[in-house]
Amino acid sequence: MKNLSIPFLLGVACLFGACDNTITVIETPLEEQPKVEDPVITKDVFSGYVQKGPYINGSSVMITPLDGQLNQTGNVFTTQIIDNSGNFERKNVEFASNFIELKADGYYFNEVKGENSNGSLTLYALADITDINSVNVNILTHLERQRIIYLIQNDKLSFADAKKRARNEVLGIFKLSLPDDVASESLDLTEDVLLLAVSLIVQGQLSTGDMSELLANIISDIRTDGRLDSPVLGSQLMNNVAFLDLDKVKSNIEKRYSTLGIEMNVNINELKNHIKQFKDNCGFEQTLGIVYPEMGKYGPNILADGFVDAKSYENGIPKTYSVKAELPAGNSSLKIIIKSGIGFYQGSDNNWLVSNIGSQFTFSVVESGKSADASVIFVGTCSIEYYENGATTPTKVKKVYVDKGDTAPDDAREREMLIAFYQSTNGDNWTKKDNWCSAKPISQWYGIETWYHPASGKSRVKSIALPNNNLTGAANLTDLKSLYDLNVLDGNKIESLTIDNCGNEVSQDYLNGTRPVFYYDNNYGSCNLKALNISNSNGYIYVNGNFTAEAVTISNCKLSAQRSMYFNSPSTKIGTLTVSDCTMGYFYADNSVIENIAIDNCTFLKDEHGNRAYIHVGNKTTVNNCKGLRYIYSKVCSDLTVTNTDCNDIRCGD
Repeated sequence: MKNLSIPFLLGVACLFGACDNTITVIETPLEEQPKVEDPVITKDVFSGYVQKGPYINGSSVMITPLDGQLNQTGNVFTTQIIDNSGNFERKNVEFASNFIELKADGYYFNEVKGENSNGSLTLYALADITDINSVNVNILTHLERQRIIYLIQNDKLSFADAKKRARNEVLGIFKLSLPDDVASESLDLTEDVLLLAVSLIVQGQLSTGDMSELLANIISDIRTDGRLDSPVLGSQLMNNVAFLDLDKVKSNIEKRYSTLGIEMNVNINELKNHIKQFKDNCGFEQTLGIVYPEMGKYGPNILADGFVDAKSYENGIPKTYSVKAELPAGNSSLKIIIKSGIGFYQGSDNNWLVSNIGSQFTFSVVESGKSADASVIFVGTCSIEYYENGATTPTKVKKVYVDKGDTAPDDAREREMLIAFYQSTNGDNWTKKDNWCSAKPISQWYGIETWYHPASGKSRVKSIALPNNNLTGAANLTDLKSLYDLNVLDGNKIESLTIDNCGNEVSQDYLNGTRPVFYYDNNYGSCNLKALNISNSNGYIYVNGNFTAEAVTISNCKLSAQRSMYFNSPSTKIGTLTVSDCTMGYFYADNSVIENIAIDNCTFLKDEHGNRAYIHVGNKTTVNNCKGLRYIYSKVCSDLTVTNTDCNDIRCGD
């Protein structure tokens, strides 16, 4: 361009003023501007750490100088992580600019699962290295990068202002904060619990690929306005922390650094506070929880929402149902209590731990992150209590109504026996006797529960519960081969009770649980018997409370290693207790008052840990011809007589 001189301007003025002077144009050359060279930043050693959890040895690190608009200058420096702490360094390097970008790519230690990641992860950081020789790369530096670039290139902020603003906006997503003079790239996982909290919130139980996608989506969402607007992304972050086991995380990462010779002590209270701060204030909804599908492996799922009606039988065959739940990985947990109504279950190996007390079943999930399923059939209406994620009171309760119609035929022999039992115990004067001795199925008789016996195709008695019901006289229960739960003495005035050939077709799975063939724990008053006779029956025997009997005889009963014969209450008083030809885990009677105990020709079993197989007594006792005993204990040595029994460990005294 030509410069116009002052004479030229005067000439123009004269022209408009009718001036006759000559116009002269003088060209003056433009003064040359000096070329500004980019500064050269020299670092003897430039280093840092790449941390999600710490990146592993051999991961790559690329360092790229940038101009003032954060565009690449063309120079790239490469190095790699030199140990499993995520440490990298580059010596004797000259940067043409004070602004740099770091890009790290590799595998990292997953602090949630306690193992190396299942895929590689790329993280970035931007920094001004004018006055620093070290830059760390982490989740915060990665999330703020694109926002910084946008603020500089579009809002014309300085690097320092853009960096501070982007950092605060990213921390705001997690409802966390840092002092103004603390940059994201200065944080160290071994010292800053806040950084660990952010890493956990984005990691959760996600795979590396899914987490990488989540990070990319968050970066895109916040790029132009610095706010996380997507409720879907926010819910994913909430889901990530919903079932985190923070104590396990602490253990995982401390052990990892310990193997590297680095001491790390996570302040667990501070970590929990950071996570709680996010959960309580982020404003996003948790959508991850325990799922109860409508169907399971064995049929309709009784835990599913809306399931309230069931059948005992269908076309004369017991109808099976599933008890199914799907738990998120992490520290989620579930316990289900089903009160009454369950006739049979199977599938305890399918991630359920099942136990019972009488007719109450407890299903507990063994391992989160896996489906749990079991098969059940119903014999009556029941209530179901849900205890989710460690709750001590039910998070949900529902009742399932069971139609007992279309049942399998009753076992005729059992029907006859129950009618005889009714007659011998003065049934017409019972307090409650609904449907007894009628043509209705036995399952509809008051106090009776049945279950299906596949081998016979019959409906068999599994439980008789008639406490405090004005039973009197002599009671005989014979050939109830599927019986495992009996309560006819409590609160009644039965003079004698004989149990023969009962419970011996109940599977060992049930015998290993808390299933008695005889159980007495007085809730309605004392019990006074002339005689109690139990023979040829399976299931443990339990007597507690105000129980009095002139004679108790137990013979040829088979118990598992986990089960016992238990007479151990000071208010239990027995004249003579005779046990013969039985198998059991242990015999316990050192606090009861028994005049004479005779244990003859019995076998004692050890459990899987080598325990059990013992006798505890506190009364005059004779042990003869017994096998398998680890030890015998008697309160008074003179009260104990042991003959023909291989036991080298006999203990006496308190």
